[in-house]
Amino acid sequence: MVADIDHDSWVDPTDGAEGLNRRTAQAMVAGRLRVEILSGLIPPGTRLLQAKIAERMKTSTTPVREAMGELSAEGLVDLDPHRGVIVHEPTESELHEVYEMRSLLDPVLMAKTVANITDAEIERATAFCSRMEEEAEPGAWVVLNSRFHAHMDGSARSPLLSGTVRNLRNRSSIYIAASLLESPDRMARANTEHLAMVEACRRRDVDAGVEPTRKHIEATVELVTVHLQRLGSKTA
Repeated sequence: MVADIDHDSWVDPTDGAEGLNRRTAQAMVAGRLRVEILSGLIPPGTRLLQAKIAERMKTSTTPVREAMGELSAEGLVDLDPHRGVIVHEPTESELHEVYEMRSLLDPVLMAKTVANITDAEIERATAFCSRMEEEAEPGAWVVLNSRFHAHMDGSARSPLLSGTVRNLRNRSSIYIAASLLESPDRMARANTEHLAMVEACRRRDVDAGVEPTRKHIEATVELVTVHLQRLGSKTA
């Protein structure tokens, strides 16, 4: 069974006190920056200065540097050797490349989830859905969305496939956030699709689980394409 880890609060219990404090600070910094980036509070292309972030979040630069590495792995920031840490700027070509791969892999993984998810995992997924329905802040909702899908993917018992999809989902977060900017009611529609996935798992209905998965992907690509084209026309 793949453990469902809360990545914002997880620390290694074998660390000493100094290591625990550093990891806790890293999780705090990464968590706050993640939400600020995904909510649009820190816009794409912004240069992030480690010293200023450390001062604002009342910590040392070490956990800030480690948090930057974590966010880079998620595709939220780019580590530029000349300019430093830059908030990732979404592009239409990257959007289509990421979602072309996801359109092939996500339905396969969802089918495995329907077949292998346990009753306890279904209830946890239902709890995620409830939390997402109560969340109105877009950045926080995107983080919950990532956790929901990580839980569902882990329930597939297919570590190689879920690991590949997880990397693509990390790259997708900034695009999902952009889709919410383009269509404020996207959260409500996505919440409905999430519930449909969970209910399909409860009924062990593969087709009913795969269909909202496809809708999820198609809606994001459509909304973000419009969003990026509109932004492009403003700067032209």
